[in-house]
Amino acid sequence: MSQWDLHASDPRALGRVMGLGGTGERIWRPEELATLLRHQLSASIQFDLGNLDAGMAARLKALGAGENLLLNSFNDLLHHPHPPIELLMMTKDFARAIQNHPDSPLPREIALLLYFASIVVALVRCGRRITSFDDKTLRRSLEWFENQPWVEESMRSLLGEGLRWLDAHETLFAPGQ
Repeated sequence: MSQWDLHASDPRALGRVMGLGGTGERIWRPEELATLLRHQLSASIQFDLGNLDAGMAARLKALGAGENLLLNSFNDLLHHPHPPIELLMMTKDFARAIQNHPDSPLPREIALLLYFASIVVALVRCGRRITSFDDKTLRRSLEWFENQPWVEESMRSLLGEGLRWLDAHETLFAPGQ
């Protein structure tokens, strides 16, 4: 199985990742993905992100304590009105790492949703772009996830916020600028 680098992928390659099939990867049923998504969104941020490297756990703890944030889960982070940008970047990096890992317990679809959700929250709530994807690729990815039956309503709403943000800011982040 080949390894994918989201930053280096073109839109067609990303589509193949999202389309799955024919690669020997397990194809998950929508109800299985929905259950796994609910579990991952309720998972402890400190547990998942703290396992990436030794220094990250300390930074994660300092972020939460320094800003008096009650961010216990990925769901808390993704729906927080003013999340720390560093924590969103850590979440994006975590999702990229697990979607690239051949032994990841999470399906690639869940990792990619977490990846794109952290990008959306950074754009919408922090006004920061934490991806090198152009708006067209980002839009296609958000639309794809928004139309998946296993994506819960709160995440679908978040993706919709991202799409509306892209509509309102399309000239700000045009490719090549």
